[in-house]
Amino acid sequence: MQDSAAIRFRKRLQELRRGRAWTQEKAAEACGIGYKLYQLYELGIKTNPGLLTLQKIAKGFGLDVSELLAPSLRREEGRRTRMAKASAAVKAKRRRKPLRSARRAISSSPRGG
Repeated sequence: MQDSAAIRFRKRLQELRRGRAWTQEKAAEACGIGYKLYQLYELGIKTNPGLLTLQKIAKGFGLDVSELLAPSLRREEGRRTRMAKASAAVKAKRRRKPLRSARRAISSSPRGG
C-alpha cells in the first residue's frame, strides 16, 4: 500500500532532520519557522503546508521544493536494489531448471551414465 502525501512528507522531514542529527528545534530554526509548527508537520498533525512554508523548509535543509517533496533517494535505491535482486533470483531459477532436467536426462540415458 502506498503512503499518502502527508505521511510521505512527515517521513521525509524526519529523515532529513535525523540525517543531519538535528533536534526539531534546530530544524525549525534552520527553516525559519516556529518550533511548534515544525513539530506539528513532523508528527503529521498538521498536513497541509502552504507554498511559502514549503519553500522555507526546503531552504532550511538546503533543497529545492521539488527535492523536499521527492522520495528519499536512499529509500528509492533500496527499493530498486530489492527489485533487481528479486528479478535476478527469478531469472537464475529459470536458468537452473533446464540445466537440472538436462543433467537428469543425460544421467538417466543408457550412454550418459
